Amino acid sequence: MTLKSGIMGLLLVLANNVLGAQVVLSPTRYDLDVAIDHDAGLLRGTARIVVQNPATEAVREASLLLYRLLRVTAVRDDRGTELAFSQNVVAFEDFRKLQVNRILVTLPQPLPPGAQTAIEVRYEGHLLGYAETGMRYIQDRIDSAFTILRDDSYAYPRPGFPSSAVNRSAPEAAFSYSARITVPLGLTVANGGRLEGTDTVGKAVTFRYSSLKPSWRMDFAIAKYTELTAGPIRVYHLPGDEVGAAGVAQAAGQALGLYTRWFGPRRDSTALTFIEIPDGWGSQADVTTIIQSAAAFRDPERHHEVYHEISHLWNVPPTDRPSPRWNEGQASFLEYLVTQEVTGKPVVDVRANQLLDWLRGSLPTRAAWRAVPLVDYGRTGMTDLSYSVGALYFDLLYRLAGPEAFNTIIGRFATDFATHGGGTRDLLDLVRKTAPIDLTEFNNDWIFTTAWTDRVTRSASIQELEAYYRRRQGGRE
Repeated sequence: MTLKSGIMGLLLVLANNVLGAQVVLSPTRYDLDVAIDHDAGLLRGTARIVVQNPATEAVREASLLLYRLLRVTAVRDDRGTELAFSQNVVAFEDFRKLQVNRILVTLPQPLPPGAQTAIEVRYEGHLLGYAETGMRYIQDRIDSAFTILRDDSYAYPRPGFPSSAVNRSAPEAAFSYSARITVPLGLTVANGGRLEGTDTVGKAVTFRYSSLKPSWRMDFAIAKYTELTAGPIRVYHLPGDEVGAAGVAQAAGQALGLYTRWFGPRRDSTALTFIEIPDGWGSQADVTTIIQSAAAFRDPERHHEVYHEISHLWNVPPTDRPSPRWNEGQASFLEYLVTQEVTGKPVVDVRANQLLDWLRGSLPTRAAWRAVPLVDYGRTGMTDLSYSVGALYFDLLYRLAGPEAFNTIIGRFATDFATHGGGTRDLLDLVRKTAPIDLTEFNNDWIFTTAWTDRVTRSASIQELEAYYRRRQGGRE
């Protein structure tokens, strides 16, 4: 063996060890039991997590993340055997303001590729949010007026590492769950799963939920909620928002009807739960649940936010690692398309030209926009731009391909890749096969390169952009 080959072999071993040490285990099942003590401002929980090794090598440790003020008191396996673990509050290596309690659990034996094991984690402590990091919507805290338990604040243990890049590169989680959430009598726990029942003991009540289908997150909102049901739509609203809740239910029904007509029915459960949360806490969606800001409940002019979140129900698991999140651009376009359909107002052109004006005005001070194409937004942490650049991509796709072909593309993508997931190239392959004109140059400009920046700079309106690509159709001008 030469010195060079020996060094290369050593480097390969070291690289494999490093990569092996950063395998994000995939959760396939959660059994969560949490009690909220408002007087003490404490959360006490037990989370049993079934995790799978997605790597090609055995894993010896499980890395879990918790909120920075939540401390683990014990870790056990399914036989009740205590497992060795360490925990330390650390900062994300690529987001230094974000601190978490990082737990390293020594597994009873190395977990082979594809194998699963169960870990039970007992923990307790305080929850005070992450607003100080710049993520202002994560105001999560133990408060009798409103409490929410969700993965954004690491209110329950999540497999992962203190690295956004590593976590974004992991396969998207898809787990089932059962949950027991105990709160003071008089409060309601709202969740998008199946309510199996409630148990009252003294001045506390336990809500028992189970998931309707696998998802990538769990959300449990706690407040003095009232429930409203309209067909397959369930709405939990805050006190005084009865009229707004009825409006949201109606808007949701209209959006579901339109998306179903355009893209075809969802493959799984048609049940959908809306949970109202105070303004400033962020709206989000998973496979059965939409947590929506109070503003969208109280102001019909904000129902486009409802349409945005509902469109995500037709998304598929992304296979791009990490995902550029162009599905947010798709949702941003669709929310205004539905608004136009429902209200009859020409809002699509108005919104597209607003985005064009904003991008054009911002480009001179955003050098990265001319260097990083949309397909790489996930890798470079630029997914916030997916909402605007992605929205214009789908707006133009709708105009160039036509409504019928556009609906076929989105509907087939949702159907064909629902189980195993799909990525950017899968979508563009459908565009190539379905669109009535050649959109190769258009896709290159907006997805694979930053040529869109020149197009935006030179175009005064969305109509000019459409006309430009109609002239081109893959040719030379």
